[in-house]
Amino acid sequence: MTDETYPAAGGGRSHLGKGSRITGELYFPGTVELPGYIKGRVEASAIVIEEAGEVEGEIHAASITIKGRFDGKVLGGKVALNANARVTGEITYESLSIESGAQVEAKCVQHSYADTATPVAPTSGAKEK
Repeated sequence: MTDETYPAAGGGRSHLGKGSRITGELYFPGTVELPGYIKGRVEASAIVIEEAGEVEGEIHAASITIKGRFDGKVLGGKVALNANARVTGEITYESLSIESGAQVEAKCVQHSYADTATPVAPTSGAKEK
């Protein structure tokens, strides 16, 4: 799989450092790259779980690329599983690509992302207008 530019949807790029450990509900307005450990829910325009990354919980994005480990529920538009991906759980997708070598033990359901997306607004900091 070649590297591609992930949509930032006007929200820019966020990157959590390798070795990070975060628990909770996370919202990113653009693209987020995850090389650390996350337990909880992550929502963004695009999510990339890097090879060193591990996520347990739920991820929601129009574009999701998994290169590392994921255990939980994926709700995405375009979902791509890299050859090094290790995925267990449930994947709901519009389009799904799985590279040879990926290990997948998941229930896979094709469904429109627009119908399954449940946007979560940030709970603190910014107020909605």
